[in-house]
Amino acid sequence: DILGEAGLHFDELNKLRVLDPEVTQQTIELKEECKDFVDKIGQFQKIVGGLIELVDQLAKEAENEKMKVSG
Repeated sequence: DILGEAGLHFDELNKLRVLDPEVTQQTIELKEECKDFVDKIGQFQKIVGGLIELVDQLAKEAENEKMKVSG
């Protein structure tokens, strides 16, 4: 109790820690959630990048067809 009041805690390996075990667990969970979010954002960027390339390609093909028709 005295250590807890001083902000010191023991972990599951009986190592002295400054952070409360609950705060440590929340920090770990937040870190994992952030990693998942960053991974999903990366996947989203790849999908959007592919879509942009496709639209650019279609636009070029449309321009080529316009040139054939007007030429």
